[in-house]
Amino acid sequence: MDWSADRRLQWRMLLALVLTLAGYAVLGWIVLSVLSTTMALVVCACFAIVILASVSQADYIAYWATNAIAIEREQYPLLYDTIERLARQADLPVPPVAVIPSDEPNALSAGTGNRTVVCVTTGLLRALDDDELEAVLAHELAHLKNDDSTVMTVAGFPMVVSAIALSTARRTFTLGSYLIGLPFLLGTYLLFIGLPVYLASLPGTLVLSRYREYAADRGAVAITGDPYALASALATLHGEPTPPDADLRTVAGFNAFCIVPTDSLSPFSTHPPTHRRIARLREQFVEDTPGATST
Repeated sequence: MDWSADRRLQWRMLLALVLTLAGYAVLGWIVLSVLSTTMALVVCACFAIVILASVSQADYIAYWATNAIAIEREQYPLLYDTIERLARQADLPVPPVAVIPSDEPNALSAGTGNRTVVCVTTGLLRALDDDELEAVLAHELAHLKNDDSTVMTVAGFPMVVSAIALSTARRTFTLGSYLIGLPFLLGTYLLFIGLPVYLASLPGTLVLSRYREYAADRGAVAITGDPYALASALATLHGEPTPPDADLRTVAGFNAFCIVPTDSLSPFSTHPPTHRRIARLREQFVEDTPGATST
């Protein structure tokens, strides 16, 4: 396996942590402004506990949030054996594998060290052939190898808080809430709380979120040696019809950690455009093919 550390990814992870301090500063300032000192300290302590749990218990959270079910080899022998083989090739501990009962074709990985999990949806297993599935699993293992999910979790926490506030505010902006008055005022209040935090934390998220996908794509190719299979998988997943809203909600909370993005409240995608990822993989396929010339 031709694997080398991605220095640009490492620098971007460090930069993301530095930039996200602005999001944490705005979030802390708002908490201190709207609450008493005692309550503000309690809320900040709760935030710290949530962040620590999100990092140290990311695998359990992935199970809980996506309704993923851990599997054994006899249930999905091809999936299990493929993960085991690819993990050995990537020099990683073999992570547990879980299946998400969802028609949306997607995959995600979470955790760090020996506390990791790779989750795939039943829709993904139906949509891809064996080579494409192998490439997608290698992509998720590359995220674990790069350990970028942990940094993404810490850097993205203020944006998650702001997204919850903005999503709640959006639901209150109805004709009924306007006539009643109180829900509309609450939504406006949440809007002015969530929007500054969102804008302050956006740079720290964007500096890492898209590049880490390119890095994981390159890592998948280093593991499998087959850029065409991943390009083909991305093309297949990109062309899938939009599933029901219930399916989208199953993995929407882990949108930044999926191989392809689900619908999101954010106007800024956490993933680079699929056609650009495919183009880069095709360029790599040409470069890695003996005797091939680019056109």
